[in-house]
Amino acid sequence: MSKKLSIITIATTIWMGLTSVSLAEKFTDIKDNPYQKEIEKAAQILIVSGFRDQTFRPQDSVTREQAISMIIDGLKTLTAINVNEKPTRRVRPFLDVEASRWSASKINWAQWNIVPEGTATGNFRPTDYVTRAELLSFLRRSAEVLKAKLGRETILNANKTPMKFSDVSGYNQQLTLQMSAYCGIASPLNEKGNKFAPNQPAKRDYTAAAILRTINCVQNDQN
Repeated sequence: MSKKLSIITIATTIWMGLTSVSLAEKFTDIKDNPYQKEIEKAAQILIVSGFRDQTFRPQDSVTREQAISMIIDGLKTLTAINVNEKPTRRVRPFLDVEASRWSASKINWAQWNIVPEGTATGNFRPTDYVTRAELLSFLRRSAEVLKAKLGRETILNANKTPMKFSDVSGYNQQLTLQMSAYCGIASPLNEKGNKFAPNQPAKRDYTAAAILRTINCVQNDQN
């Protein structure tokens, strides 16, 4: 009898876990959110998921390891990604990412595919919040990698008028100009005004939308 109950318990647990995904397009806390439709679409193709209470928690900040995990899940919608494949160039493992960490394989893959090479000899800081500028940098490189895997040139062809944000300069200005012209991946904070807020933590709503825009843009960028 106890064995039968255990099987039922396991089945129930699996079903409960799937519920948050299968009903993801019906989140109860994203009505009137500027990213509502993009969140729903991202959930439908399993780039993001919600919680068992049917919430998405759009204003929760995203950690660096969560961002990498979601980005790679996004890439997988268009091409095969083996996070356990061996690096094609020499890299020194991050000092703060243990092999037993839930995100270790994805972070290791990202280290030689997505993360800028200048950061490859120190710490990744997996639990730190990813800033909006860092997210954008990850996404630019992800788009280039994805285009290469699809057999296309890695140039990101502008398809919109670039937006000049009032609160960015230097590298961030170049980054936001390029990525705002590429399907509007870089967009104003909460889609209002002309500030990008590069140093603010990226929230779950914008992160989901930005990843979806990246995937869609690469899919439609045939050059």
